[in-house]
Amino acid sequence: MTILKRQLAAAINYRVDGSGDTAWLLFNGATLALEFWDPLAVALAEHDTVVRFDQRNAGATQAEGLFSLPDTAGDAAAVLEHLGVESVIAVGHAWGGRAAQVFARDYPHLCRALVICGTGGQIPATVSEGLLARLREAVQAGDQVAWSARVEQIYCAPGFAERQPNEYADLIRLMWPPTRHAARWDPRIAPSRSYWGVAQLPTLLIYGEQDQFGTPENADDLQSRLADVRRLDIADAGHFVIREAPRQIFAALQDFSAQLPAG
Repeated sequence: MTILKRQLAAAINYRVDGSGDTAWLLFNGATLALEFWDPLAVALAEHDTVVRFDQRNAGATQAEGLFSLPDTAGDAAAVLEHLGVESVIAVGHAWGGRAAQVFARDYPHLCRALVICGTGGQIPATVSEGLLARLREAVQAGDQVAWSARVEQIYCAPGFAERQPNEYADLIRLMWPPTRHAARWDPRIAPSRSYWGVAQLPTLLIYGEQDQFGTPENADDLQSRLADVRRLDIADAGHFVIREAPRQIFAALQDFSAQLPAG
């Protein structure tokens, strides 16, 4: 664990893997720890440099009070400055895709390309409120079996646990018990219209076809707003696409990186 102290009572936990010329900066989904990236980060780090950090309401990062997407982007920039990393490909999953877009907007000198995985928010999610309520009830009851089943129903494509039992078990191990720090994201700061689809740099969109949060409609809308965009839709994958299809995503990232101008 490596901690970088920041203003606003934040101590940012970060990790660096690999030492290659290409640097990847990974933005976690909301409340998810940086270990959520493990399968993809390990693969990328074989030849490249991978930087990831826990946001202010996740993992080992300690923070107090409300924070914003610009705060998260600023934390990322501070980590890069601390490490002496001058140029990255920013990759954001889910809520982290919002933060990655703000990072690309506010720190263009640090960001040479952008990858957005399963990010929604512009168009409403399709998951039912009843299912989300049952997930919360399972957490409150401490019922891991019921909670695990709801996680698959909400965040993964149907049949994930059966198709990939080891990966599913690892996902559950990583996420249970669900925890949240006192810090909370303030959605009033940097609303989606301020960053959604404004990136002017090469962008790769990666979406699971069964994603109930970063829905295909969100992907369509974001793609329509971008000038330099590529897109990969992955079958049999939901919102946790980076855990459901890490090999496909790794291959897509390698291809995307190879097509970028040197930098």
